[in-house]
Amino acid sequence: MFKKVLAFTVLLSLGAASHAGAACSTEEATAKAQAFQQAIMEVVQKDQKKYQDVMAAMQNDLPKLQQANNLDAICTFYDDWTAKLKK
Repeated sequence: MFKKVLAFTVLLSLGAASHAGAACSTEEATAKAQAFQQAIMEVVQKDQKKYQDVMAAMQNDLPKLQQANNLDAICTFYDDWTAKLKK
């Protein structure tokens, strides 16, 4: 599942990179994606149950994120889920 989330985050970053005028830049989205991936890796190493719970809950947000298809939505997604992973 981690590989699916990782692949999905990379695809979202690439797909949204073409949207001009976003408050969140491509560089910011990339940095947030890296922080998100690091948070996932830390949770995987420490608490498999939490990882599974968070990944299941995250599935609810992914369709909304795909529909939004913009950098601002991606940055918000990364910020929110990185914070949830670090709790």
